Amino acid sequence: MVNSLPWVSTRTPPALAEHELHVWRTSIDVPPVLLQQFESTLNASEKERAEKFLVPQARERFVAARGILRGLLATYLEIDPVRVEFRYGPQGKPSPSAVHNSQICFSMSHSQGMGVFAFTSDCEVGVDVEQIKANFKGMEIASHFFSGEEIAALAKLPPELATEAFFGCWTRKEAYIKARGQGLSIPLASFTVRFADSKQLLRDEEGTPWACYALEPAAGFAGAVVAKGENWNLKYWEWSAGIQSAAQSNSNTSV
Repeated sequence: MVNSLPWVSTRTPPALAEHELHVWRTSIDVPPVLLQQFESTLNASEKERAEKFLVPQARERFVAARGILRGLLATYLEIDPVRVEFRYGPQGKPSPSAVHNSQICFSMSHSQGMGVFAFTSDCEVGVDVEQIKANFKGMEIASHFFSGEEIAALAKLPPELATEAFFGCWTRKEAYIKARGQGLSIPLASFTVRFADSKQLLRDEEGTPWACYALEPAAGFAGAVVAKGENWNLKYWEWSAGIQSAAQSNSNTSV
């Protein structure tokens, strides 16, 4: 069982209250005019990364995902998307630059045409989404990367359930790794998640709790979000092109 709360469509920028976990979903296959708008907000480094994609669709999805991320951050920071600046941790985990004087934490993930974004006001967060692929050899991958308990639990499932369970397990583990911000220095087999539970509490080496919530952003996709702490108030939002920051709104109405 995954998230039971509805995904709410909104054009009003939501406030990010303390101990709220905002999760956004959207398609990143967008019209050319919107793609052009997103590209205009990217910085030189992001544009350089975009140009490295050899497949046009992959490039367009990267631009859309970064553009939507910038737009959402701009909403929370109340600035224009082009003014959003990032800094990066030792393993490449991004966060708002110190110039913003903000404690907002975020994570993003996209698979095929589906994008998922997560935000908290001041606690580390990680999110992951994967398209569920039919006839995927999950057990073969699990045998190399999953814990013994996870491998045993998957092996008990019939084939028609094992594939979805594999992706449920994979996204939970990836979301936790991303939330920790330490990359593959945390081996995937070093901790265990329960793919049958929609929410659970993981603990790191120091006993710090990390809340893990399963997501279903769309049919045929598995996802998970992990945030430091516990008992989060989750909000599920549907992104639309009409969402804009307060700063943008004021700018548009004053022209």
